Amino acid sequence: MIHFTLIHYTEGWKIGATISLSAVPMVGSLVKSTDDAPEDYSDIYYIDNVLWSDGGVNYLFVRPYEGYGEMAPLTEIDRLKEAVEEVTSAIDTLSDNIMSKLDGFC
Repeated sequence: MIHFTLIHYTEGWKIGATISLSAVPMVGSLVKSTDDAPEDYSDIYYIDNVLWSDGGVNYLFVRPYEGYGEMAPLTEIDRLKEAVEEVTSAIDTLSDNIMSKLDGFC
């Protein structure tokens, strides 16, 4: 068994339960923090990252499962990609505005 401590990074970087798993979980998969109440979804989390440490305490960076339908939730990389696209679009707009103002001086 491999032991992992959950880090709830979207909820204020709180340390959560320590769980034992028979295999290393994949990023993007789900993990349940307790074995109580199998029909309860409040303790199911998405795994966004795995942190291996030399001291023997391993960590899973998790965020709450929110009952998504057909689409999986965005990963941290997806959110970063969207942020970069928004900034790129804003820079393009500012660049166009600057160029249009400079055209009047030439």
